[in-house]
Amino acid sequence: MESDGDTSPPRSPTAAPLHACGAGHPASHSLPTSAGGRVCLSCAAALLSSAGAASTPSHHVAHALANLSLALADPAFLRPLRAAHPRLLAAPLAEALEGAADRRDAALAAQACDVAVDLAAVVGSPADSELVARLARVLSSGSLVKHVHTLHCLGLLLNSTKDAAAYIGDKCSLVLNLVNDLRLPSDEIRGEILFVLYKLAILNATPWDNICEIGDLDLLAIGRSLLQLSLEVLLKTQNDAVRLNCVALLLTLAKKEPFDHLLISNQSSNNCIEAESMQTDYMSLNASLVLFAEAVKGSLLSTNLEVQTGTLDLIFHFLSSDANICALLQTLIDENVADYIFEVLRLSGNNDLLVISSIRVLLLFARLEEKFKEKLAIGFSTLLPVLHYVAEIPFHPVQSHVLRLVWICMVNCSGILSLPQEEQIACTLTAILRRNVNGELDMSSETFILVCSILIEILKSPHAHDIEKLPSFIEETSKYAISLTLSHECDSTILIPHSLLLLKEALIFCLEGSKYIASTKDLEDSIMGTCGTILLQWLQSAVVDGNDEETLAEILQIFQIILSRASDKKPLKFAELLASSSWFTLSFGFMGLFSTDHVKSVVHLVTSSIVDRVLGCNYGETIRDAHIYLPSDPTEMMYLLGQCSTEDFNLASCQCAILSILYACSFYNERLCANNQILASVEQYILLNGGNFPYEINGSIMLTLLVHLYAFVRGISYSCSIPHSPEAENTLFHLIIHKDWDLLVIRVHSVAIKWLFQKQEIMEPLAFQMLKFCKTFCEDETVMLSNSSQLVDIQMISELVLSGETTISSLLVSLLDQMIKEGTEDEVFSVVSVIAEILMISPRSSDQFISCGIVGSFHGIYCLPYSSRSRTVCSYLIFNILRSANASTFGQEDEWLPLALKLLEFITSGIDYTSSSQEHKIVVGILCLVLHHSSSEFLIEPAKAIILNSSLVSLMDVIVNKACVKGPSLFQHNQETTFGEFLILVLLLVFFSLRSLHTILEASIDWQDFLQYSDDVQSFSVLGLPCHDLCRLMHFGSPSIKLIASQCLLELLTRISDQRSCINAELRCSMGYLKSIIAVTEGLVFSEDSKVAGNCSACLSVILGWEKFGSQEKVAVRESKWLRLIMEEFVVALTAPGLTSKSFTSQQKFAANIAVSLLRLSQVPDWLTSLFDGHLISGIVANLCARNVTAEIVNLFSELMARKYLNQEHIVDLHNLFQVCRRQVYEGSSKAPLPEQRVEKVVRSTNDVLASLFALMLNQGSDSGTVQAEQQRLLRAIDLFFQESSRREQQCVTAPSPPQRQGTSTRLGILDQDRAAGPVAQA
Repeated sequence: MESDGDTSPPRSPTAAPLHACGAGHPASHSLPTSAGGRVCLSCAAALLSSAGAASTPSHHVAHALANLSLALADPAFLRPLRAAHPRLLAAPLAEALEGAADRRDAALAAQACDVAVDLAAVVGSPADSELVARLARVLSSGSLVKHVHTLHCLGLLLNSTKDAAAYIGDKCSLVLNLVNDLRLPSDEIRGEILFVLYKLAILNATPWDNICEIGDLDLLAIGRSLLQLSLEVLLKTQNDAVRLNCVALLLTLAKKEPFDHLLISNQSSNNCIEAESMQTDYMSLNASLVLFAEAVKGSLLSTNLEVQTGTLDLIFHFLSSDANICALLQTLIDENVADYIFEVLRLSGNNDLLVISSIRVLLLFARLEEKFKEKLAIGFSTLLPVLHYVAEIPFHPVQSHVLRLVWICMVNCSGILSLPQEEQIACTLTAILRRNVNGELDMSSETFILVCSILIEILKSPHAHDIEKLPSFIEETSKYAISLTLSHECDSTILIPHSLLLLKEALIFCLEGSKYIASTKDLEDSIMGTCGTILLQWLQSAVVDGNDEETLAEILQIFQIILSRASDKKPLKFAELLASSSWFTLSFGFMGLFSTDHVKSVVHLVTSSIVDRVLGCNYGETIRDAHIYLPSDPTEMMYLLGQCSTEDFNLASCQCAILSILYACSFYNERLCANNQILASVEQYILLNGGNFPYEINGSIMLTLLVHLYAFVRGISYSCSIPHSPEAENTLFHLIIHKDWDLLVIRVHSVAIKWLFQKQEIMEPLAFQMLKFCKTFCEDETVMLSNSSQLVDIQMISELVLSGETTISSLLVSLLDQMIKEGTEDEVFSVVSVIAEILMISPRSSDQFISCGIVGSFHGIYCLPYSSRSRTVCSYLIFNILRSANASTFGQEDEWLPLALKLLEFITSGIDYTSSSQEHKIVVGILCLVLHHSSSEFLIEPAKAIILNSSLVSLMDVIVNKACVKGPSLFQHNQETTFGEFLILVLLLVFFSLRSLHTILEASIDWQDFLQYSDDVQSFSVLGLPCHDLCRLMHFGSPSIKLIASQCLLELLTRISDQRSCINAELRCSMGYLKSIIAVTEGLVFSEDSKVAGNCSACLSVILGWEKFGSQEKVAVRESKWLRLIMEEFVVALTAPGLTSKSFTSQQKFAANIAVSLLRLSQVPDWLTSLFDGHLISGIVANLCARNVTAEIVNLFSELMARKYLNQEHIVDLHNLFQVCRRQVYEGSSKAPLPEQRVEKVVRSTNDVLASLFALMLNQGSDSGTVQAEQQRLLRAIDLFFQESSRREQQCVTAPSPPQRQGTSTRLGILDQDRAAGPVAQA
């Protein structure tokens, strides 16, 4: 080998001529390099071959190897080497590697190894195959303690050489020698041996691959030796590289069939139970298993990911073997390998490879649940983060595996889970299902089943109700599970039972946790909502699609749980939902589609529960008792109903069940057959059986149902003109009259009740039933007022009375008369209470009761010594009848007069001003209503009896005098005090008396008598108060007293004014008397009560109108200082609203009325003329806008215009403004909602009585229509203004035209946009 050492740039290959080396080797063996030198292959081969000789310096060999290494990287050298001498260097390099090993020169061996690997890599075949063959021969015999680098080189060559195993001569010897030298203590050597063995196993070059004649070799012993030695290496080493090689070797060998069962081969014929008893015969086997368990522990805790995953895969492979692996499982569990795997999981940081490998092994451990459950319980907390991790990834490979481990733990060790852990699991599982809300099942079927199973186990936990958020999680998951599996888009027949089982357990969880109702209420509502939507829709489609029977039965069982065990009113609501969804038709469809006894029994069970809920009285029991005999065809049912069953108990039971089903159908517009067929069958049943029910069945209950069913069928058949059997009707009437039945124990149909109460033939038993109803109502009024769908209630009775199509009103009145004559006070009280409640619900039914003669019954009650309770209820009833009945029904005054006299006798005999009796107060209210109706020319005679009753007049005088002497302290006696309340009632009686006097005694009344002091004349012979007493009450009284007194004073002054106008009479009161009235009313114009202020302003207007009658009135008006103050305040309020008090601002319209009255005086006061001058009117007009214009303001301007206080400019501005007002009113009216229908209000207390009388006094019986009335008054006032302005315009046209100011238009119809813009903009 030659080299000139030149480092100059390479020259062209043609520059160096071929020549032989100094040793005389052939010139073809001398290969050039890019540096210009040459390498003699023969010289190099000779030197490398002698590397093991002691005479050959190692540094010479090292130098040669170094140059070869450089040359192999040189293309100039590599090309001819590949072309002409590919095998030449292989053998010398193998000898050099062997020689370096013999010399124990590690550096030289490592250098030779690297060059050999490089040669194989760059030259390829046949150099690599030659190297493999020679190195394999070297390693096939002798100790390998010095052949570390040889092993390493062979391993690398096996890894890179194609079909390397084919070049190994004696594979068995090589393997045996390698296995034998695994006993060497060096980790380095064992690691290399393991790697070579691993590569040989990969290349199928082991004795277990049938590669050669094995002769006398005991492969089982060799395999056991290899396994034991490998496990010992794995146990002892701390080197991850060695661990990796060892695990890789074991895993590769384990996959070979002959080697597969080696670890557990002697166990193949024994089961798991027998394995536990083998303590002596297989100690070596047990020892190897223990060795395996101990060996893998270190690798499991390695920091190398490949080692950990390889070890887990090795365990998984052995545990996945077809052999009986119970002994291995037991050993691994006993040796705590599971704990190591849980530790791997804990430290994995959710590395996907580690998670997958660990979970696969743990799931195999779970095969031995009894032994593994303790380990699983200890490591369960480690599983929860892993569960959360895999739950977030759809279709994760071990998602179902983790869920199964969680489920196993919960089933076997439920007590070790804490409440937070169970809540965390429920939250995670909810998240899994929540991702599937789009209707697609983004998980495996096994995952879905396990999710449902785990949630069911949580629900069964004894402490499940202590988990705060569990109901919300279960609510969400059950809804998702049902919607996913029962949707038509999802083919999930396997999954449906699990979702239904979850729903069922959730329902039981709700029902059994009665003390946790607050936390489970929403869950129960959600479950019932799911049942009422998704499950019910599935059932409705089942009849069409023919879905599976098992699912149908499961759903019906859930329905049955709700109907039989749910709390509160929810079962009734659910039963109503099912029944209203054509349940009875569906049920026969189910039985026709699935003709098995199981489906039939479940369907009838649900139907019986529905009937129990919707009818009551356990009518469903008849269906449960006869369900095995009931036909599945409605036509057959009708046939059975029409048969004679007097001697056939089973048939009789079926007929009772059929009657219950038919009657339940009637409430939901379901017809199992045609109406005529049902009627014919029911009539046939009545004729053949005559109400003879089996002794085991409550005959009264069934007769009640039969009566209602027949009445219902007859009621609906009447409109269809379906013929009926008079004989069957008479038979049923005979049963109604002579047998025991109860109208109140069963839910009734309004059609049936209506038909029954139209039949005169059964009025006597119906009267008895109504008496029972009345008694029941008084005993349990809250239930009877609840509008219960189960029984006859007061709402239904009131609706039937109001319809006028039944005899209930006359029946109740006749029943009341009968009880007054024959019954007890309690019975009278109960009947009166029912009638009173009917009026509370339907006030318009008063007319019917009056036409039935109830007034005479009232008289009879007051003639008897009944208690205050009975008379009070009766008084309220009389009051409500008078309040709500049409006036035309009071034509029979001969009935009312005795009652009025009896009431007067009652009230005057036991009442005084200190009376606090509620009954007396209601009677006073009744007298007020009688007087009120007399003002419409009804009840004239009773009203006269009241007005002219001297005792009542005297009582009124005493009470009023008592009130007047109280002076300022009277203000404290308001409606809340006994005296104040009674005084208010007396004053209301006075008011209605004054209204009545005008109608019935107008000709004989001198209204000016009320303007006299009480010491000037005798006390009045009629109900009434003088004006000065009214003024005292107005001045000192409470707000309510002020209002009534002012209303009475206005009524008196109006009647006096009307009478004076008719007869032109002089005023008979003194000047001081008149001034005192004016003073009181002037002061109350500023009252905060707008009604009082309005009454007082109206009183002043009336008195101002008397100015035309005489000088006395003129003087009284002229000397009034308050009128001027009122007008000045009024003008200030119009021109500068911010300067006046709020109380006066709200009363402007009343001051406007006074101003109109003052302007109408024959001689307008000078101060008023100066007040309304042109400048001030201009300021008022400029300050007006459409928002604050009222009818009173418009009337004022109309009067000012008529009195010529307005100039033409004022009129034009007002004309434009009022046009805007009118347009806004019209626009508002078109957008305003229609007024609500007037609802009559009934009274239940004395406060209601007072409120009702106040409303009558103020003509405000209805709360609606006030705004519309104000708008109509405004429109009428504007029309009058326009008419007056048109009249004035015509007068201006006919008269000579005065000079006009420039810019003023005389044409009133044209809208001046510039002038109108200000006020409108303000609006």
